[in-house]
Amino acid sequence: MEDLTKHLQAFLDSYPVRSYKKGEIVVFQGEAPRQTLVVKSGVIKSYNLSVNGDEKPMSFFTQLDIFPTSWTFHKAPSAYFYYEAFTDCQLYSVPRDDYLEFVRSNPEQLYATMEQLIVEQVGTSMRLNALQHSRASDKLLYTLHYLTLTHGREIKPRLIEIGLNLTHQDFANLTGLTRETTATELNRLKTKGVISYGKHTPYQVNLDKLHATINDEFIADMQLQP
Repeated sequence: MEDLTKHLQAFLDSYPVRSYKKGEIVVFQGEAPRQTLVVKSGVIKSYNLSVNGDEKPMSFFTQLDIFPTSWTFHKAPSAYFYYEAFTDCQLYSVPRDDYLEFVRSNPEQLYATMEQLIVEQVGTSMRLNALQHSRASDKLLYTLHYLTLTHGREIKPRLIEIGLNLTHQDFANLTGLTRETTATELNRLKTKGVISYGKHTPYQVNLDKLHATINDEFIADMQLQP
C-alpha cells in the first residue's frame, strides 16, 4: 500500500496545486468542474441545502480523496452537491481524462480506487442508518459510530479520535437536530463517558461504551478493514 501511495503521489506531483481557505466554496452545486480535484491536505465537506437554506452535510474528503466523484467518472454532467473547504486546504487539480487514464492503466490503483469508493458507500449507508432513527440520542450515537468508522484513528486500545474538528452545529447539521438538542445529547454522552471533547480537543470515542449504548449488536461490532 505504501508503494501504491508513492506511485499515486508521483503522478499527482506533476499537476498544479490550488489553495483554499476554510469556508471557501471549491465547487458549486450544478457546476461542471473543469478538473478532477484530489485532496493534498486539509478536509473538504460536501453538502446540500434544504428549501429553508439549512445545510445538510453529505460527506467529508481527506488526503488523496477525489471529488466530484460522479462527474470524474462521467456519471453526472455536473456536481450534485456543494464542495467547501472545511479547513484550509490544498488540492491537486488534474484533468479528468488524465486521472482516468492513470487509474485504468494501473490495476492496483484501480483496485485501490474501488476500495475507496466502497468505503464511501458504506459511510453513506451508515449515515442513512443514523438518520432513520427517531430519537435524538440514537441519531447522535449512530452518527458517532459512522464517524469512528470513516474518519477515526485509534489513539489507545478501544479509544478512537475523530479526525474532524466538529462543532455542536456540525453535529446538528449532520443529524437534522437543533443545535440546542445536539448540545444537550452530546453532554449526556460525555457524562456517560462515551465521548470526551474540549474547546480545542477533537472528539474521542470510547468504543466499548459506544457499543454498549447502541441497540444493535451487529452494527455496533461492524469494522472497516484497513
